[in-house]
Amino acid sequence: MTDRPSVMMSVLRLCRVGTWFSPAADVLAGAAITQTPFSGEVAQAMLASVALYGAGMVWNDVADLREDQQQRPERPLPSGALPRWCAAALGLALLVGGLAASPCRAHHGLIALLILFYDFLGKRLEWLGAINMGLLRALNLSTGLFLVSAERGLPEEARRALFIAALCYGIYIVAVTVIGIFEDTPTVSGRAVATMQAAPPIVGFAGIAAVQGSMWPAPAIAALPALWFLRRNARISEWPQAAIRQSMLYLLLGTMLYTSLLALAAGSWPAALCIAAAIPAARLIARKIALT
Repeated sequence: MTDRPSVMMSVLRLCRVGTWFSPAADVLAGAAITQTPFSGEVAQAMLASVALYGAGMVWNDVADLREDQQQRPERPLPSGALPRWCAAALGLALLVGGLAASPCRAHHGLIALLILFYDFLGKRLEWLGAINMGLLRALNLSTGLFLVSAERGLPEEARRALFIAALCYGIYIVAVTVIGIFEDTPTVSGRAVATMQAAPPIVGFAGIAAVQGSMWPAPAIAALPALWFLRRNARISEWPQAAIRQSMLYLLLGTMLYTSLLALAAGSWPAALCIAAAIPAARLIARKIALT
């Protein structure tokens, strides 16, 4: 008998498949803000973003193999469950497939370049890596700009709303990336962790309110989980690795809550419900496959 996972499970762990709902939700929310009806092009853009996101996860582990052998030996590559060449082939296939599927290849090409820059260079400087990650997710949410037909155009109000929502999303992800760095830093202070964790729910609420243009309904709904998380955050004085990891899970799943409420704020109930329905599925997968 052996406890070694199957090849398929190892591939799913390598890709962090539980996180794949989030980049698709970004595109769907961006399309909702720009009032772009769901179409084949929107679906292609969602598929492209998911494939590129998965490629980023794979190339991250390829680049970090030596470090993971010391700090995360349970991951598929350092554990020997998958060979490095297999991961590289999968990462390349996802990159090529994502670009091939994209209806806006220049946009997704920029995202692909930023992904590779982050995995192999950017994250070596922690502040640069955090900014890089925030920019990536802001660009992904902004995909809706590139799905607007030239004939229809985009009202200035919608363009401004998407810009603010993407900016808030970028700040959200910068904070989450820094929290991920704290997870591997045994000497970090509890106050620093708590302060950084307060940023995502606050900027998330701000982005949703900007798209809604009022406090009802999406911002009012957003206030409930935001206040719950901030209250939980305030009650914890010591932040061991397990507690930070639990917060990371909430915040990563919170990206889909953010995009769901952005879609609701933009007036697209179907998109909001579709994204919200994916959150339990992602949570279920996270019980078996780590999101980070």
